[in-house]
Amino acid sequence: MPKETKYVLIIGSSNMDLNIYSKRFPNPGETVTGGTFKQFLGGKGANQAVASVRSGSTTYFIGKIGTDNFGNQMISQLSKEGIEISHVIRDNENASGVAFILIDENGENMISVAPGSNFNLSIEEIKTKEAVIKNAHVLVVQMEIPIKTIERVIKIASKGNVVKILNPAPLKPIPIDILKKLDIIIPNRGELFQLYSFLNPDEELQGKGESEIIKASKRLVQLGIKTVITTLGDKGCLIYFGSEDKVVEIPSPKVNAVDTVGAGDCFIGALASRINQGEHIVEAVKFATIAASIAVKRKGAQDSMPFLNEIEENLENSKKNGDI
Repeated sequence: MPKETKYVLIIGSSNMDLNIYSKRFPNPGETVTGGTFKQFLGGKGANQAVASVRSGSTTYFIGKIGTDNFGNQMISQLSKEGIEISHVIRDNENASGVAFILIDENGENMISVAPGSNFNLSIEEIKTKEAVIKNAHVLVVQMEIPIKTIERVIKIASKGNVVKILNPAPLKPIPIDILKKLDIIIPNRGELFQLYSFLNPDEELQGKGESEIIKASKRLVQLGIKTVITTLGDKGCLIYFGSEDKVVEIPSPKVNAVDTVGAGDCFIGALASRINQGEHIVEAVKFATIAASIAVKRKGAQDSMPFLNEIEENLENSKKNGDI
């Protein structure tokens, strides 16, 4: 791939999702029968990579994947999607990551993950990928890989002219050195408030409305992050631009959700893809919001990711109808 080709680089996890669709979630100690089982490819990193490439961008993926049957299926599918996988590391010692997911009749989910190989992506392995990291146009990292590895990734990316995006999920305490180097952070509302509490342990936000979202966003911007995009599920999202002290709200069209697994990953991958293509953040967020609204109407994570033509068609219709 010529160096001048702009690409999105996703560094993160790849999992096999084992899904049970049930009328409701069981209570502790209870068994709920009558569900339907489906197996899908997932993992936040791989999901975002699929969303990015289907949204029209050259996309690279770096992760650590086992040499078991699940791992072979992951590699095969990423390759079929057209994702550059030459930098994926195979793990001979640990199983590939697996996620057990319960989905209720409203499309809501509960997830338990055995990370396997994902948590063995080491600093030493990332050092060997320095060139592909610092030559990326847009970098996306999530938190299903070791925090020390993430820290090294961001440090390397800071040597180049890379738009650095962090999806702080699943959330854990994040070193200040990582936050200071980010261009964009994309938490959901709960993650944003938890990040605020990590940074301000003696203070609790009073309420969970827009004013609290803005206050928490401003605290992150004080560290050097340029833009905070807080996702709000079916309510859309709120963008805070630190340099302009500006807030932009992007609504989400109303849809009947079937399965919300991977919807956030769809949003982030599509957003990164559009930024890579030179689109302004506000327009990129509108595009990503529409992409996610399509994904929730389908089962599975990677399987649900929409393609460029259908996103553009839905976006145009939503704009005509005043939905976004």
